Amino acid sequence: MSKQLRLGIFVFFGLVAMAVSIIAAGGFSLKKTYNVYAKFDNISGVTKKAKVKIAGVDIGILIGISLEDSQAKLELSIDKNVKLYRNGVARIISMGVIGTKYIEISPGDSSVEELKDDDYIFTEQSSSLEAMLKNISTRVDKAMHNEQYGDIMENLADAIYSLKDVMENLASENENVSKIIKNLNKFSCDVAAISSDNREDLRAIVLSIRNLSEKLDALIERISNGNGVVSTLINDEQMSKDLKETVASAKETVKGLKDTIGKANKLQLSWDYTGRYDMKDKKLRSDVGISIMPSHNKFYYVGVSNVADHSTTSDSEKDSINKLDALLGFRSKKSEIYGGVIRGKAGVGFGYSFFEPIWAEFRRFKVHLNVYDFVREKHGPVIDAGMRIGITQWLYAGVALEDISYRTAVTPYIKLEIDDKDLAALLGIISIAAIAAK
Repeated sequence: MSKQLRLGIFVFFGLVAMAVSIIAAGGFSLKKTYNVYAKFDNISGVTKKAKVKIAGVDIGILIGISLEDSQAKLELSIDKNVKLYRNGVARIISMGVIGTKYIEISPGDSSVEELKDDDYIFTEQSSSLEAMLKNISTRVDKAMHNEQYGDIMENLADAIYSLKDVMENLASENENVSKIIKNLNKFSCDVAAISSDNREDLRAIVLSIRNLSEKLDALIERISNGNGVVSTLINDEQMSKDLKETVASAKETVKGLKDTIGKANKLQLSWDYTGRYDMKDKKLRSDVGISIMPSHNKFYYVGVSNVADHSTTSDSEKDSINKLDALLGFRSKKSEIYGGVIRGKAGVGFGYSFFEPIWAEFRRFKVHLNVYDFVREKHGPVIDAGMRIGITQWLYAGVALEDISYRTAVTPYIKLEIDDKDLAALLGIISIAAIAAK
């Protein structure tokens, strides 16, 4: 066994031990789950790994907290066997005045559609017990000691005294109240007399109202039987049907435009560079490429492996440089499978992320296996296997065993992954630096 192979095996198992430690410390579970998202205006006191419950029973945990559109976005990992529906509601509940906070979910009605992976659930902002107690205390204090109206007890005493004066005044004004009642009685008699004297005028008013009603009836009949635009719109069933179909077609067109624009906004691009050091050949090789992700479930990759200048490369290596990579891949929650051209040869591959979703911007631990060049003679297809650990959101370090069936080259590598948003920011910073240097 060569010295390089022994070193490679040692590094490989060292990374395996590190990965096992990360899994143990992170509470990794093999239970099948799916994720839903909830947005709140305030999640004060809520911590990562907080419990998610239904009727007090644990059904998941909080695995991620981020800020989106000035709201707290919570990523909830839910047991696959628990079904949530579109009209379900999530609330933040506190277990006492200083107790632990958790997310309580009302699952909703099974008559509506189920929530899928990465869907959003409705939320209700629950007032904390501390805030409620503070609010009650403040209101009581304001009521008892109001700066504008004085002390409440003093106001109550004043009100009782004023009520006493009112009762005494009513007693003294009893004669005036009697006069008011007599005046009301006289007024009703006068109204009856006016009605009697002007009976003919009232009859004429009623007749005018009746004539107006008859004219309105005649107008409505003309509209119903006529040939005008209004009549046609009301009575022509075919025109009414055509109008409805036109409106429906316009709505479908607007909806199609909205869906197309929405899909374009969801398109994600990721640029990557990989520097690989082949310990068997003692050479550094570079790969560059771009990933296009129209959705979480599909991706395309185009790149070049072993980038080098022909003029500075030996004749024995010219056949292995500047090889095309062109892949079509499909993803589930944690795994991906892809196929196409790998280093200029037909091939397939598989990848798995142990913690975060396979499409996440940052993956702490991921493994991969590539098999290509199936028609190679003597040694069979090329088999590469490796693993990598995330250092930052855009920097990864790993080790691979390349061409296991033939030469088994141990290849440590670093990988840079920059998405389109970060690339735009980086180019902006470079531009500003270039202007400042002039």
